[in-house]
Amino acid sequence: MSVLESLLIIAGIMLDVFAAMEIQGAMMAQIKKKSLAVACVVVAIVELVFYFTGYLICWFLASRGYIANPIYYGEAVAAIVLGLLGVRLMIKAVSREYILERRKDSISVWDYIRIIVMSSIYTAAAGCACGLVGITIWQIIIIILAVSFVMVILGMYTGLHYGFEIKTAAYAIGAFLLWGVSIEMLLHRILEIV
Repeated sequence: MSVLESLLIIAGIMLDVFAAMEIQGAMMAQIKKKSLAVACVVVAIVELVFYFTGYLICWFLASRGYIANPIYYGEAVAAIVLGLLGVRLMIKAVSREYILERRKDSISVWDYIRIIVMSSIYTAAAGCACGLVGITIWQIIIIILAVSFVMVILGMYTGLHYGFEIKTAAYAIGAFLLWGVSIEMLLHRILEIV
């Protein structure tokens, strides 16, 4: 799996985090730098833990021989998983979720951790698929850290300045990124058409 594919996958998944942080930012009068830094670190750690949990499970199964031809089947599984994650994000884009809007002075970890953990379950699924095809671990750690920080900061400030209606576009963009990588994997590696 290339660095660009890994970046697009993580960015697509993390647009769910962007939307969650946008909602939190929309309810704040101002964003405190300390709260923002804590949010960045917490989200990055949660994403890394879930990604590598999924990754290690599938890597272990592949390395022990429980999965025959893990690269080929891993890419097929990755294409399917990414396609389904894109469907999930598109469903979130078209559904109108109820948001209890109230002004807050600051953000606490408990305000967003449940949402981040729920979206991280899908990060674990992507990690599992990547564990089958093989990736460079240090590259993915840097990508997750960088994208987590960017999505949290952009989400908070977008919510602060524009409200939480941009989250619909974020979900749709995330779905298209995941579908794009899924289709590329399907056509290029599995069907060998392109």
